[in-house]
Amino acid sequence: MTLADLIDAVKADAVVTAVDPSAEVSGCFAADLMSDVLAFARPGSVLITGLTTDQAVRTAAIKHLPAVLVVEGKQVGVEMTEAARDEGVSIYRTMLSKYEVCGLLMQAGLRPYRKTV
Repeated sequence: MTLADLIDAVKADAVVTAVDPSAEVSGCFAADLMSDVLAFARPGSVLITGLTTDQAVRTAAIKHLPAVLVVEGKQVGVEMTEAARDEGVSIYRTMLSKYEVCGLLMQAGLRPYRKTV
């Protein structure tokens, strides 16, 4: 699935476009706890979150996540947009809930990845 396909599936709007929309997305990771993102997210995934802080963007950059998708139509502030531009991470925003976004992405064919023990 491309980033453009993902954004279209969840009816999101671009806040900061830093990554090529035709780039392939390997998965998604839905979390508000950035320590979970650091521990479990895989490079190439999109971070789905309700957080609107620069830390969400900086965490995405550390894990090589191309984009952050902010849910619930939350407003994205200057600190977050500046961090996104600095780090080369795209930010998108949707009015949908995190639950709805995950369901739509599953329906669109984006499969979850499982941690192996």
